[in-house]
Amino acid sequence: MTTNSTSAHHFARIWAVRLGVITLVFTGILVLMGVSKYGALDFARMGTRFSLGDPTGSGGYDGQFAYYIARDGANAVPFIDGATLRYQRILYPMIARVLAFGNPDLVPYTLILVNVIAHTVTAMLTAYLIARLAPRHKFAPRSSLAPLAALVITGWLGALFAVRLDLNESLCFALALGAGAAYLDERPRLTAMLLILSVLAKETGLVFALGIALHALMNTQQPTDAQGETSFSRVPTKTWLNVISSSNRFAYFFGMPLLAFLVWWGVLYITFGTLPTRYPAARNIQPIPFNGLFAEESAAEFVFLTLWLALPTLLIFLAAAHTVIRTRTISLGAGLAIAGAGFVMLMPDVSWVDPVAAYRVGMPIVVCGLIYLAEHHPRWLRWATALWLPSLALALITPGMW
Repeated sequence: MTTNSTSAHHFARIWAVRLGVITLVFTGILVLMGVSKYGALDFARMGTRFSLGDPTGSGGYDGQFAYYIARDGANAVPFIDGATLRYQRILYPMIARVLAFGNPDLVPYTLILVNVIAHTVTAMLTAYLIARLAPRHKFAPRSSLAPLAALVITGWLGALFAVRLDLNESLCFALALGAGAAYLDERPRLTAMLLILSVLAKETGLVFALGIALHALMNTQQPTDAQGETSFSRVPTKTWLNVISSSNRFAYFFGMPLLAFLVWWGVLYITFGTLPTRYPAARNIQPIPFNGLFAEESAAEFVFLTLWLALPTLLIFLAAAHTVIRTRTISLGAGLAIAGAGFVMLMPDVSWVDPVAAYRVGMPIVVCGLIYLAEHHPRWLRWATALWLPSLALALITPGMW
């Protein structure tokens, strides 16, 4: 490892630790406030329709299904609205169940613990990737504040909703970004393994797998930046990437997570006799960008969804596409941005009409957008931060949360 490479790693690690401390303290305070006021079980938002089997009861929210699986394991089926859909996202509740040693009384706390740690790791790795990918010669001195843009992840309302409501996104994104860091550190096996785990936490992990695979598919040599240093923003390795064919590289980083996902689907089909494709989130996907946005009935929510999700998604997609056309290659940031933007554009209607769902399901554009901007348009990070960080205010004032 060269001196410049070692320095880049050190710089990135310092910022990762800084963002980790800030995120852990901030999220920990919010969680303690929520637990002391409402109790740990309230994070699961259970509805009597499922907890008591009352057809006319309250519906609750999605986190209750992670709680039931973590509490009851394979015996949670009677409490779940769609077994194949909920067991598809198996990793988060199973980790919480293991940490609780199967004790139902501890499960509400271990679910929260896993998500607080995962959210912290997500912010840390976002800062790490920003520090690694940003063209360092454009920042003088080396103590650039660019990685502070990762504070957007700390305060993004969708990420905080995921923590507060015992949802799967936090773990999914932490593992996916861990795969991105492993990819930059020239560890392909670890990259693929983390992507597989991310997909088993939630299928959104396939978005990050696709972004990494697009980069690996289109790059075969080690370029240098304007100062002659190795550019972390394009190809992270001099060895294995050059000797594997393009199709095999794509299959390695996207095909393996997809295969693991489909194998798990097979297990679910054998067990329950159905697939998750029967549920609205899978059936309502339309090949019309932002189709679900226009199903939103509230004018205020439509404005916020447009401002924080739809408009940034469109702009980042166009910018990343222009970067690909101009450079005739797909950088890591551009690959992630294209995959993330494409995913948000085609989000199903059921995700858009529920703003809580939209902001957490649409989070890939925030994460991937920051990484792309750091790599290609670092000066734009301040504008992205100014746009997205105020969403924290909405998260804090939402009734019944903290």
